[in-house]
Amino acid sequence: MKKILSTFIIVFTFFLLGAGYYFSSSIVSFPVTTLEEDKTKLKINSISDFGLPEPESIRFQNGNLRLRGWYFKNPKKKKCGVVLLHGHSRTRFGVLKYAPLFWKRGCSLFLYDARHHGESAGEYGTYGFYEKIDLERAIEFFSEISTVPEEQIGIFGASFGAATALQYAEGRNDFAFVIADSPFMDMRSIVEKRAVDLYSPLVLFLSPIALSLAELQADFLVDEVSPKKAAKTISVPVLLIHSKTDEITPVSHSEEIFNNLKSNRKQLVETDWGAAHCKSIDARPIEYESVVNAFLKEHTSFPK
Repeated sequence: MKKILSTFIIVFTFFLLGAGYYFSSSIVSFPVTTLEEDKTKLKINSISDFGLPEPESIRFQNGNLRLRGWYFKNPKKKKCGVVLLHGHSRTRFGVLKYAPLFWKRGCSLFLYDARHHGESAGEYGTYGFYEKIDLERAIEFFSEISTVPEEQIGIFGASFGAATALQYAEGRNDFAFVIADSPFMDMRSIVEKRAVDLYSPLVLFLSPIALSLAELQADFLVDEVSPKKAAKTISVPVLLIHSKTDEITPVSHSEEIFNNLKSNRKQLVETDWGAAHCKSIDARPIEYESVVNAFLKEHTSFPK
C-alpha cells in the first residue's frame, strides 16, 4: 500500500509540474503574431485608411533587445507626440484605429511592437514588468528623432498596452499623460481569469505553480506586475476608458485602478455602448473622440 501511495504521489507531482510548465509557457512564451497576420485579422487594407501617411520604419535598442515600429512625423510640426501601445498578442496594427485621435491635433506618433510581439525581439512577454523599461527607452528615442520634449509626449495604451503605460507612470512626472483603454489591474488576477474562461475553475489549482514557473522562465516577479499598485504613486493626468460589457477584462479592473490613483487629474469613463474588449471606439467613434478631447483640454496643454 505504501508503494502504491508513493508511486501515486510521484506520478501526481510530475503531472502537476508538467501541467504547470505547459501553462507557464503559454503565459510568457505564447505564439507571436506577425504583422501580416495581425493586419489580415483586423481587416486592415492600408495605413492610409486611417488618414495617415506612410510611416518611417524604425528600430531602437533597449540594451541587447531590438524593438521595431513606426514613426509618423506630423507635417504640422506641433510640439506634441503620442506613443501608442498595443494589446497582448497583437502588433502595432492593433492601435492604428486610435492614431487619428492625436494625428488630427498635429501630434507626431510612435507605434512599436512590444517585446515578444510582432517584429520585435524577446523570448518572453512579461505583462509590463520589462515592457515598462522598453517604454522608457521608446520615449527617449521618440523625443530624439522628433525633437518633441518628453514632457510633451503622452502615452495611449490598449489592454496590455494600457497596463504597461500605467506601470511606467509609477512615480514619474516627466511626460504628459496616460490614456488607458481596458487595462487589467494585476497580472495574477487577469491570468487566472483568462485561464478559467479558456478551461474551467479547476485550472486555478495549477495557477500558483504555473506562475512560479513563469517567473523562473522569464526572470521576473508576477506580483510586481500591478497597475493597481502603481496607481498609488501616479501623479500625471490619467484617463481610464472601459466598456461595462467587457468580458475579457471586467470593468472592475479599471475601477480598482481608479480608486488607487494618487493623481487628482483623473477620470474614469465606463461606456455602456455594448462594446467588447477595447471596442468602445468601434462602437461609437465620435463619442469616444469627444471623451479623449475633453480630457486633453481639461488636463493637458496639448494643442486642439
